[in-house]
Amino acid sequence: MTAEESESRRVRRAAAREAIRREPKPHYDYAARRRSRRIREGVFGLVVAAILAVGGFLAFGDLAGQRGDATTAEAIPVRLSMAGFTPAQISVPAGQTVALELWTTDAAPHLHNGVHTMISDELDIYEELPAAGPTGESRKVVTITTPTKPGAYDIYCDTCCGGKASPTMHATLTVTG
Repeated sequence: MTAEESESRRVRRAAAREAIRREPKPHYDYAARRRSRRIREGVFGLVVAAILAVGGFLAFGDLAGQRGDATTAEAIPVRLSMAGFTPAQISVPAGQTVALELWTTDAAPHLHNGVHTMISDELDIYEELPAAGPTGESRKVVTITTPTKPGAYDIYCDTCCGGKASPTMHATLTVTG
């Protein structure tokens, strides 16, 4: 390569570097980018909080207890759920007519044929309670005549969670003298 070619090459390189240096630089609005990032992070945080709140309500809402008011003041509220009966011990007087208000918040997909049952072979009781509807719960008042003989009588649900064979799906109806 000759000296002229080398000088020409050096001049071209210098001109290219100068053109790059003079080229307008892209303008970044760093404040706008920070605002946009903060907004995205805030919205993400709100979505996560909403999902956790709904999940917590669905998972632990059953622990909140009876929703709404009892439909009959003198009825004994008895909750039927996937966890069993609440209360698990129900005390009633012997030889009396007693009202039990059965209620549930369980949805139909969780229940066999969409019902909970309250069954007692010894007392000849068979009651079905439909699954919770659009209101979020289902209620039914059942009137039974208790035996005159005091004792403890087994009641159970035979439609979900293992039915009669499941130890959690039982309660005791204690008839007091």
